[in-house]
Amino acid sequence: MAEPSDTLSTWQLALHQAPYGYRFALEAFLLADFVPARAAHPLIDLGTGCGVVALLLARRFPHARLVGLELQRSLVGLAHQNVAGNGLAHRISIVQGDIRQVPSLFSSGAFGTVVCNPPYRAVGNGRLNPNPEKAIARHELAVTLPQLVQATQHLLDRRGRLVMVYHPSRLSELCAQLETAHLRPRRLRLVHATAQAPASMVLVEATRDGRHALTVLPPLWVYEPSGGYTAEMQAIFQGRAAVSLGMLPPAVSGARANQTVAGSCRVGIAGPPRSYR
Repeated sequence: MAEPSDTLSTWQLALHQAPYGYRFALEAFLLADFVPARAAHPLIDLGTGCGVVALLLARRFPHARLVGLELQRSLVGLAHQNVAGNGLAHRISIVQGDIRQVPSLFSSGAFGTVVCNPPYRAVGNGRLNPNPEKAIARHELAVTLPQLVQATQHLLDRRGRLVMVYHPSRLSELCAQLETAHLRPRRLRLVHATAQAPASMVLVEATRDGRHALTVLPPLWVYEPSGGYTAEMQAIFQGRAAVSLGMLPPAVSGARANQTVAGSCRVGIAGPPRSYR
């Protein structure tokens, strides 16, 4: 049963999550922020979970149509609840289905933008979580990286964009798979817990049949030496992209930002960032 709404006040969103099982974390905000302002519509979120990324993107792009694809029935139910509860059922469609079967679910080239926060760990790498929701989110039990890239290639129209978050330890593998599928990496940004810590995540944007040179952006640091969030991380939590487009109220104070995050997903991001799943 879902717990009471966790309110992301600066995004004007309220979300339900199960008290146990997979819960969204820092990656959702990073992914929604990294989608370019001129992202082509419609957008699809692969492995949408409770629908958080689709909802954040709906706030960023108030005229966009979005689809959230999710395999697990329990999470599909939560996603439907969250979409309806935020009055966005007319713009966000939640579909229960398998990423490996997207050709039977969607026509080729149906989307301008694909976003994804896939499982980072190959089967056999690390302990398998006994909770099925967490296990599927963390390990490639339901979809492998090559299968994900193949699905993305099918879904994107020409010059469409993939935006995803992944683990740096598999970056070379990711880039090789993308190039094989004619998805040219366009932007890349490494995410670090602190200025001294190794990267724990990588944000990647790739374009189908793209010809752009790769731009490696400055690193993103999550925490100050004092332990608080950096100014940029606070701005991401507050929805800076949507604010810059006039879609949300002005950013609130850093203290308010920490309260907002604490209400929504603090369980998933307390302590130094890592592979959160």
